[in-house]
Amino acid sequence: MSTSQIRAVLTYFFMLAVAFKPFAFGQAIDCQRPPRLVDPALCCRDGGRDPIAENCARQFMGNGNGNGQANNAPPSLEAATCLAECILTTSKYKQDANQLNLNVIRNDLSMKFANDSAYVEAMTNAFSKCEPQSQRRLAAIQQLNVQQQPKCSPFSAIVLGCTYMEYFKNCPAQRWTQSAECALAKTFVTQCGLGA
Repeated sequence: MSTSQIRAVLTYFFMLAVAFKPFAFGQAIDCQRPPRLVDPALCCRDGGRDPIAENCARQFMGNGNGNGQANNAPPSLEAATCLAECILTTSKYKQDANQLNLNVIRNDLSMKFANDSAYVEAMTNAFSKCEPQSQRRLAAIQQLNVQQQPKCSPFSAIVLGCTYMEYFKNCPAQRWTQSAECALAKTFVTQCGLGA
């Protein structure tokens, strides 16, 4: 699993957060017309390569298209949902089906990023803020799809999409890239009420 494939999946979670959150109208931005899509990781550096995410991506997205080239197509909704569930379950970030273990999240991030407390705090706060919002969104989705039982619960995908959106909105200064397109993306996400 290449870095570009992992970034594609994270960008997909970012887009899922947009899909699961209705647009609100902002003053300076037209929320019905998003700016050109920018890779969030280029604006706000994330935690980098993660072996758990890579293993889960291999499991649910495969290693490529069979001829040695990477498959850069966005994953299906089912694959993305199962990938997110695999990541949160394998990381032990989920306490049960629709509840996060915020102590495990904080401890794990603190251990992995001992020299970057701002990143740990931003991500922990994002998970904490997104958990109740994700539970509400899941309940709304379940009311709409009572007959259709998905292979994997969308809770994890909703949580990850929201978490990356919140992290993007509250990116620590030392991880933020100053550019016009990043500033526009952040303004759009913030003013249009995306995330939690």
